[in-house]
Amino acid sequence: MGRLEENIRVNGVGPINVQAISAHQHCFSYDFSCASEIFPPKSIALASDRSRLELGYCGNHVSIRDLRGYIVYTKYIFFLAVSLIVSLTANCFAEVSKKNLDETARFAVAQLHVVGASVLVARGDHVLLHKAYGKADIGLGVLSQPDSVYHVVGPTFPLVGIAVMQQVERGKLSLDDDISKFVPEFSTQGHTITVRQLLNHTSGIPDYHYLGDSDDSVQRRPKAMDEVISLFAGRPWIHAPGASWDWTISDFPLLVTILERVTGEGFEEYVHKNILEPANATSTTYYDDSKLIRGLSTGYDRIGDGFAISHADGMSDSYEMRYCSTVTDLYHIWRALRKGELVSPGTLAQMSTAEGPTTHAFATGREIQYGLSLVLSREDGHNNIGHHGASFGHSASLYEFPADDLTVVVLSNVNDQSAYFIGRALARRALGLPTLPTDGPSKSPRLLSDNSISTTEQSQIAGTYIVRLPAVQTGRATLQQYRRTYRVFNENGRLMIEALGDAPERLLKQADGSFARNSSPTGSIVFNVKADRTIEMNMEEGPYMFTGARIGSGDLHTFYSTSNNN
Repeated sequence: MGRLEENIRVNGVGPINVQAISAHQHCFSYDFSCASEIFPPKSIALASDRSRLELGYCGNHVSIRDLRGYIVYTKYIFFLAVSLIVSLTANCFAEVSKKNLDETARFAVAQLHVVGASVLVARGDHVLLHKAYGKADIGLGVLSQPDSVYHVVGPTFPLVGIAVMQQVERGKLSLDDDISKFVPEFSTQGHTITVRQLLNHTSGIPDYHYLGDSDDSVQRRPKAMDEVISLFAGRPWIHAPGASWDWTISDFPLLVTILERVTGEGFEEYVHKNILEPANATSTTYYDDSKLIRGLSTGYDRIGDGFAISHADGMSDSYEMRYCSTVTDLYHIWRALRKGELVSPGTLAQMSTAEGPTTHAFATGREIQYGLSLVLSREDGHNNIGHHGASFGHSASLYEFPADDLTVVVLSNVNDQSAYFIGRALARRALGLPTLPTDGPSKSPRLLSDNSISTTEQSQIAGTYIVRLPAVQTGRATLQQYRRTYRVFNENGRLMIEALGDAPERLLKQADGSFARNSSPTGSIVFNVKADRTIEMNMEEGPYMFTGARIGSGDLHTFYSTSNNN
């Protein structure tokens, strides 16, 4: 046996040690034997770097080529047989990557202006980065911890899918069962909807989160499951079942109801016994207003360049959205799923497969599909599966890259998709992919003025308004049913605006004649006045322009009675 040992650099990466001795346990290694005949080339991906090398050998020569075919290393061997192992030296993969991943996380958290975040990046069972950034509570100055607790929305949706598929494996459910078999009181309006269509969001049921008043006005009120279902029951279907894909969170409370009726157990009890305990997820807690959840980060909503505590009630939504957890627990749940400890590998493969209309999900310009309660996406050719989401002042993201054995979990305490974008940045760094382009500096909120407004003008614009989104702006079918009720009124000389179920606030007149609110300093409100009376209110909020007619005065009777008819 000959011995080959050489330190080289490949495309600026390294040093790489080519040797015939054991490699570090976290580095990829391959053995190659070479005789005097030509062997097919082998490929190896260096786990921590962007280079992909091709090892070729013929006769007494060993060469290493990059993907462009350039020889970046060659060595003449005087022996007929060589055992070749490629490994990283110095600090090797884990240590080098931890520093790089930490830098990426810090940059992303700062760039996105996140209050606090916890992250976990792992290859297989080996954790590469487990760290926290920012604060768990701004007012108290409490720092985030690697295992701070967050209200999790997004990665908890697959819990429903796992639970349902467990019942499929046990023969108690079929994916092609008509849901009326289990929830006969829910009117399907003449449609036949299957369990499969609830899991893959082809049911056609409108998403109650995007209907306006029916959900937004009661976000601070705890609900039983039938109250959650009542938020969308009776609404027009957005498409025929199975005809199209459209994300709708309304599918989950129906699935939870089916699961409880099939198993005879409450959702919390079932998930704890059949998912959390087997996965050793000891810090995952079902949210209840009567419970004290230790280590729970305070959730925040963005207000201009600052933040305000989110006051949405964690019990106001479906049961699967009432969980608090840590990045470690979510990682444990996913690893248990991957290892076949929760469902069989064949079932997971079924959950990870898109079919029909689910092959074209999320109109974001990226290649995204949807399986059975799982998002299927790609990062420059690297497939990933998982889920992300945001609500209750928190955001969450969990994605695995199966072929790369890479899992990235991010939780943050800001009600946006910051966890998802931090997760993507970390995944791309770990995979050696180019950094995503940034959108440049965010638009700074304008400094609001508070110009005087006459009593006459106040009386002209006072009233109750119902705003909608013009169909051309919606992008999502459910938004065509969006309606939100506002009233503009005079409170002891102050012009106020109030959305149904939200706190009233000052309506501030700007120099250009438009109006604005402190809760949305980048938005603007314009009133169209004809014949001394406002007939329309136009509200610009982010990418959307809401418009609505004045339907009456701004008194309480008009405000509340009109909203009951939405």
